[in-house]
Amino acid sequence: MIRVIREGSPWIIKAVILVIAVTFVIGMGWYGYEASQPNAVATVGPYTVTKQEYLRAKQRLYQFYRDQLKQNDVKDETLQQLAIDGLVTNRSWQVLADEFGLAVSSEELYNAIANQKDFQKDGVFDAEYYQKLLAANRMKPHDYEKQRRTELLIEKARLLVSEATTLTPAELQEVKDLHARQSLEGAEPDMKMFEQIKMQFVMQKKQRALQAFQASLRAHGEVTIHQELL
Repeated sequence: MIRVIREGSPWIIKAVILVIAVTFVIGMGWYGYEASQPNAVATVGPYTVTKQEYLRAKQRLYQFYRDQLKQNDVKDETLQQLAIDGLVTNRSWQVLADEFGLAVSSEELYNAIANQKDFQKDGVFDAEYYQKLLAANRMKPHDYEKQRRTELLIEKARLLVSEATTLTPAELQEVKDLHARQSLEGAEPDMKMFEQIKMQFVMQKKQRALQAFQASLRAHGEVTIHQELL
């Protein structure tokens, strides 16, 4: 697995930024897990993506384009692809977390929820307000906590991949060269800019690692997308 992470195939920067944005947007909003999961639009290893999740993700993307990017003419095919790609990406992170043997303890889950400002009053977690807010969004605490646990697990997997993703001497030289080109001649080196460029390189390499892992899953027939249900 570490070999796969370190030897990801090349990836286009624009696609990297787009996938990261899609994953972020889909990861934002609340959604419940259905008691039964009919009409699965995709499977990634042991995990499924239900039609309900897919439709909610697609709707959030539409709202994102309309409200944040001020675009009302996004093609439905584009929303379909972005939604399913983002959900499959999240499921791939779950599979990766399983392979690494990662887990989220009850204490970690409680602390994450208690520290969310959405559920606080005067800076303190309010259990009653927490339940009322979930109810207002037609969610049960059990469903939300299951979702939050999954999100924390994905965060752990991302962090682990980040820690395993280091730049090679050649890549670090690319960072230095790009920093030099973007710096004003004769000016003092801007180390903040240097770190930003370096972080961009690391993020791109991390995304290539996930892409390589997803390619491995697909090669072994562990990713199935039912296009006819989208």
